[in-house]
Amino acid sequence: MARSKRHALLWAAFFLFLVGFVLHIHQMFCMSAACAMLWPLSLLLGRHKLAGLDVSRSAPKALQAGETADVKLRLINPTRAKRLFVQLTDTLPAKAPGENPSFIVPSLEAGAEVELSYVLRTSLRGVYRLGPLLLQASETLGLSTFTREFEQADEVIVYPTPVHLPPLWPPDAAGRRPRRALRVVGADGLDFYGIREYVPGDDLRRVHWKTTARMDELMTIQFTKEQSLEGTIILDLHANSHAGEGLFSTLEQGVLLAASAARQADVLGGDVGLIAVGDEDYSVPVALGVDQYGAILEGLARAEPTPADNWPDAVVQRMASRPRRCAALVISPRTDETALTVAGQLLARDQVVSWMVLELAEATAATFVAQLQSLGCSVRTINCSLPLQAQFGIGQRSYAQT
Repeated sequence: MARSKRHALLWAAFFLFLVGFVLHIHQMFCMSAACAMLWPLSLLLGRHKLAGLDVSRSAPKALQAGETADVKLRLINPTRAKRLFVQLTDTLPAKAPGENPSFIVPSLEAGAEVELSYVLRTSLRGVYRLGPLLLQASETLGLSTFTREFEQADEVIVYPTPVHLPPLWPPDAAGRRPRRALRVVGADGLDFYGIREYVPGDDLRRVHWKTTARMDELMTIQFTKEQSLEGTIILDLHANSHAGEGLFSTLEQGVLLAASAARQADVLGGDVGLIAVGDEDYSVPVALGVDQYGAILEGLARAEPTPADNWPDAVVQRMASRPRRCAALVISPRTDETALTVAGQLLARDQVVSWMVLELAEATAATFVAQLQSLGCSVRTINCSLPLQAQFGIGQRSYAQT
C-alpha cells in the first residue's frame, strides 16, 4: 500500500511538471515540486516514530509435544510522545504451526505499556526458538513503513510425549521382564525376599522379632540380590538412514519410542542412559536418580539428525564401559551390514539386545530381521506410518506431563 502511494505521488509530480511545461503554468511547477517533496519530508518527520519504545517477551521454559502455552508480549512507551498504530510481530520457528503472531496497537499513550499474548502451539518435539521481535509503524500519510528489530530470543524446550506401550525392554536370560526392585531401609541395598528359620551364622540384626515371638523360634529376614533394570537406549541419528517427514517420520517415531522406554525405566527405578550422537552429542550417561528421566527427555528433545555416520563408533565406545548382561534397546532404521556389525559387537559383550527396526512400509525388512534374530537379538519392526499404540494393540494413551 505504501509503495502504491509513493508511485502515485511520483507520477502526479511528473504529470504536473509536464502540464506546467507545456502550458507554461507556474502553479503547476509548484504543485509538482510539492508532490515530489512530500515523501522525503514525510520520511524525515516519521523516522523517529519507533525511537524509545521497548518490548519484552515472557515464554515458558519447557512443554511437552502437543501442549499449548500462552506467550506474553509487553510493549512499553517510556517517552513523552503518544504513538499511533504501532504493529508488534513475534517470529516463530518453522516447526511451530500457524503464522507469526502480529498485533496492532492503535494508540500508545506516553508512559503507558500494553500487554499482549498469543498461544504457542507445539506439534513436534524440539527446541522452539522465539524471536526476533519486530516493531513496525508508518508515518501519518502512510507513505513509509519503519521497522525496528529486537534480538531478544527465548528457547522453549518441547519434550517428546511418551506413550503407554507394553514393555519395550528385553527380558533377562531367564525370560523375566524387568521389574521394580523392593528396597528395604537398612538392608545394605539388598531386596526383601521373605522370612525363614534362623541358621547359625546369620546376622542377629536381621532377626524378625515379631515373627519370632509368634512362632516361638528364631526367624530371620531373607534378602536377595535381584537387580532392577540396567540398560541403555541407543538411538540412531544418521540422516541418510531416516525417511519421512513430520510426526510419522522414522526419526520422530524413533524418538517417541525412546521417550516411552525412558518412561518405563523411570517407573521401574532403572539405571538407564541414552546414546544419541549427531552433530552434537545428546547422550546422557547412565545414572540412577530423580533427574535422570528429565535429562534423557531433554537429550531426545534436542536430538537432530547428522549427515556424518558416527553412530557405530559411538555405540562401541559408550557401551565398552557397561557391565555384562545389561539391556541394550537399539532404535534404528538401518537394515545394512553396519547394523549387523553393531548388533554382533553388542552381543559379543554379552549384552541383552532388543532391536526396534524403523520402517515406513510394513514387512520390508524381513531378511534383516531374520539375520538379527539368528545373532540372538529380540527384534520388532515398527511401521512409522501408523501410530505406535495401534501397532501394539492398545488404545491412545499418553503419560502424564513431566
